[in-house]
Amino acid sequence: MKKISDKVLPSVLAVLMSAAILLSGCERYGERITAEVIDHTGCKSLKSGSVDGTTPDTLSCINYVFEASSGTLQITHINAGFNCCPGKLTCHAEVAGDTLFIKENEQSAACSCNCLFDVNLTVRGLESREYIIQILEPYCGKQERLTAHVNLAETPAGSFCATRKLYPWGIMR
Repeated sequence: MKKISDKVLPSVLAVLMSAAILLSGCERYGERITAEVIDHTGCKSLKSGSVDGTTPDTLSCINYVFEASSGTLQITHINAGFNCCPGKLTCHAEVAGDTLFIKENEQSAACSCNCLFDVNLTVRGLESREYIIQILEPYCGKQERLTAHVNLAETPAGSFCATRKLYPWGIMR
């Protein structure tokens, strides 16, 4: 059996202790998050306007309902901006500290236009607690973020919006 050098052992111990300190200092929650797009409308047009009949196309809005018993958050994203020919719409969710990030994606940008969709998605594995919910939209650019501080234990249903002034928002006026 090979003997560990007296010079190597202190270095190895220092690395292991540093790793233990770093890992124990990170705030982690026990959530295992999954997210999926359930369905969505087709591309809204000047003729179709707002599918829900009440939300102007200058707003990007989230309506949510949380089911504490299953840890499931049902979300409808009204006026989500995507390419006119997005292929399959998907989403990914993760929790970092107190923030729930939900990133929306499209499979392709096959057309030379963008439009608005209403997208229903589900996030599973959440705890009944406070979150900053942040929706990461592919065509939002530097516009106002679609973000809200919500306490799912106290307010399991609600909505929040962000104003949109750039294409594809605001063209149905």
